[in-house]
Amino acid sequence: MVFSSSSSSLLLLLFSFSLFFFSRDSHVITHFKGIDMASPALDVTPTPLSGHSSVRGSKDVLLCDRVRVSGHSRLKLGSYASSFRVTLAPSVLIPERLHSKIQVCFHRNASLGLCKCENDDWKTVQKGIWHTVMSPYDDRYIDVKFIGDVSGSVTIAVEEDVQQWRLVFLALGFVLLLLAPFVSNWVPFYYISSMAIGVFLVIIILLFQGMKLLPAGRKNIFYLTIYGSVLGAGSFLLHQFSVLVNSILANFGLSEEMHNPVAIFVLVGILLSGAALGYWIVRKFVISKDGSVDVGVAQFVKWAMRIIATTFIFQSTLDTQLAAAALAFCSAICSLITSAKRNGHMHQPHSGDESPWLHRSRQGTIKHGRAEFFGRSPRMDSNRKMWSSPKTSPAWTNSPVKGILY
Repeated sequence: MVFSSSSSSLLLLLFSFSLFFFSRDSHVITHFKGIDMASPALDVTPTPLSGHSSVRGSKDVLLCDRVRVSGHSRLKLGSYASSFRVTLAPSVLIPERLHSKIQVCFHRNASLGLCKCENDDWKTVQKGIWHTVMSPYDDRYIDVKFIGDVSGSVTIAVEEDVQQWRLVFLALGFVLLLLAPFVSNWVPFYYISSMAIGVFLVIIILLFQGMKLLPAGRKNIFYLTIYGSVLGAGSFLLHQFSVLVNSILANFGLSEEMHNPVAIFVLVGILLSGAALGYWIVRKFVISKDGSVDVGVAQFVKWAMRIIATTFIFQSTLDTQLAAAALAFCSAICSLITSAKRNGHMHQPHSGDESPWLHRSRQGTIKHGRAEFFGRSPRMDSNRKMWSSPKTSPAWTNSPVKGILY
């Protein structure tokens, strides 16, 4: 088992390194002009396309040109969380009324004929500029097409935008992958998360039921919910809770001095009710009879955390191949750490004055003597006693004094 986990981790490492070193696309030698971070801007003047008229003013005039946008090598990991922003702007000599006749096709097919993109792939220049975002490790092509009596040049530029939040996503994905096998079997995690969800549900239910008593009526419940999601759920819920409590207390004729103490007691009651709801859900559906997490629930939570971690890692960069390599590398590292920790528990030495049998007996005593908070309470039958009496008669009934006593 140890060999299989180590070998799978090594295979994942080899896969990630193969993606890392060999995922760079083979360059196609072309005669088109290009831009990159070394030369980030270029003025392009489209020329008449073969097979079309070159006389200005003719309806069959079609000017076209192609520019290549080159990215970094994937060995440059400093741009992992970056993106390339590509812009195209017509020159000031082209009137704004003719910008709609300038079309742009952004693709990655170097063998495609000049200006042979599909009709749905062409985008027009709007408000004097066209822009898009691409991976910093990719190679793309921009086809520029002038239709009709448009003449002049366009400026194509590329700039690198560093997005630090993608590194946060990468760290979150790695942490979730690492903690998934442990958190999914950790009983306090289910109690804490269920109690928090239960408190939130109780507050939401009371707010939606109590808002019907407010002068705003039922019509504004949807809008208040939208505002709460935009401005912040916490502040929104707290504000609406205070408004609801103050309105109810005012209807009962209580003074304003009593509003805060009553609101605090109501809030404590709501928190306890939500915590009780979450506690009951965990005891009913998550915890097994021996006090451990149900196997099916643990597997579901573990794979759910892994799926969320995979999503985080794939959102940490715009380059899909590099994201796959990062996922394989993180999975291999987490697998090695998990297997090493399990091996450490399996080969944990016993103390010199303690035999293995005594160690096992103590483990059994601890397992059966765990707190009832983490285990299900035993169900008692109304017709059965709590302590079952032995069916056989006591040992002294078979003694020689039996006849004397009877």
